Amino acid sequence: MPDISSRMPMGTGDPDPETDPVIRSEEQAVVPIGGETPIRPGKFIPVIHWLYPLILFAADLATWVVSYTVLALVFDKYQNYGASELLLPPLVIGFLLSLVGGYKYLGDTAALRYAAEHFIACIVGLTVGLVLVYLFATYGASVYSSRGIFLFSGIIFSVVSLAYRRFLWFALGRLRPKRGLLVLADKFQGRQFYRACMSQGQSLELEFIATEPELVGKPVDGRGSPLFEAFVDDLPRRLHAHPENIHEAIVVAAKDSSLDPRILSFLASVHFQDLPVYSILTFYETYWEKMPLHMLTPTWPLQAGFHLVKHSAFAAAKRFFDIVVSGLGVVLSAPLMLVIVALIRLESPGPVIFRQTRVGQHRRLFTLLKFRTMRAGSEELGIYTEKKDSRITRVGRLLRAMRFDELPQFFNVLRGDMSLIGPRAEWIKCVEQYEEIIPHYHFRHLVRPGITGWAQVNYPYGASTEDAIEKLMYDLYYIRNFSLTLDASVTLKTIHTMIFGKGQ
Repeated sequence: MPDISSRMPMGTGDPDPETDPVIRSEEQAVVPIGGETPIRPGKFIPVIHWLYPLILFAADLATWVVSYTVLALVFDKYQNYGASELLLPPLVIGFLLSLVGGYKYLGDTAALRYAAEHFIACIVGLTVGLVLVYLFATYGASVYSSRGIFLFSGIIFSVVSLAYRRFLWFALGRLRPKRGLLVLADKFQGRQFYRACMSQGQSLELEFIATEPELVGKPVDGRGSPLFEAFVDDLPRRLHAHPENIHEAIVVAAKDSSLDPRILSFLASVHFQDLPVYSILTFYETYWEKMPLHMLTPTWPLQAGFHLVKHSAFAAAKRFFDIVVSGLGVVLSAPLMLVIVALIRLESPGPVIFRQTRVGQHRRLFTLLKFRTMRAGSEELGIYTEKKDSRITRVGRLLRAMRFDELPQFFNVLRGDMSLIGPRAEWIKCVEQYEEIIPHYHFRHLVRPGITGWAQVNYPYGASTEDAIEKLMYDLYYIRNFSLTLDASVTLKTIHTMIFGKGQ
């Protein structure tokens, strides 16, 4: 890509290629900032970020091959097995582990939440791998390996692969230097970004560089907050003040129009060669997997980069998947639903099915179906339920914990009112209230609402306008990154939520 700064006038007359450092060869390119000596962008590429997942995947592959081979030799040595048993399961499991962050260098693989998602991904991957091997790879074969070996190999793999992920997390945490974010900010966006980091629990250290000279030395957000440590013209020197790589990324929390074009050119050079440079939007998406409402405009859905396309192949596949899974769900859960009907009738008077007008895709209204978990008519006493809400029945509390109260929503999916995965279908009274006070709330109606969704699995149950804002940011991330991969990730996280009974 040609350097746009080579066509910028730096003084009187045309630049001389032999003397002007801005238009030297790419190998020796430097960028002058202000009146300082030109500084060459350093090499910041964190090799560990792409090497770490490769090492982990190689370890996963070796773990499966060794465990499967040893068990086959000990317990099943007279039976043959081929490449399918050695390759298909780890490939499927590896794909699912990537969805839950199992190969992220910065992912907290020592957390309890990750451990649960790791085992779930392994169980689902092992099941899918078993189907692929025995229904397709070995179909018609006269010799195949024992399913018991397959199962025990999966158990060994799940435990061992989690163990060395936890070990690497703690080992690398001690070895790697402390890294942080270099934030290029103006007064307003710098304060907003700092507050967002504090509310998010951001663990990386923050170093702020001001886009206005009068901000240098002043706190970003009042007493106790970091200071603006330097002016933007000092950016190249700040980046290379230390021999070690101390920065994780650069975040631009300022309007492009407020930055010198030479600074923008320098940032582009750093981004493509050395160190990731994020805008506020891309930082939110990459690090926090949500969208910042204060940075969106009314034309946000028209921007490039959306995976959501009307009548796309993915939309058709998603609808087909919804019909198949919800149809199977109705058939398989029919006995359970009959038991739930009997329990609800025995405990409290009133209808078994709770019906409520909800807002669907393109703001179409529909009637949502759920098993009643509260005393009949008590929803009129408030739009939110509390943690120990007295309106919830004993059976209802159990149904909510297991998510069984949502089983009738399979019928909403079959009718096309909802999808299995999407933003939560909100009560029309809530929507009318939120649309008056929350900017861009209507964007969440671009897709069908879902039984589960990205916001539901990433943010706890909310009972306030502030919680609704947080969940909207996750919903908008889902809408922008609408894909089969993201749906698969939501599915795994939903299984985790159901098993551990989180939310209400």
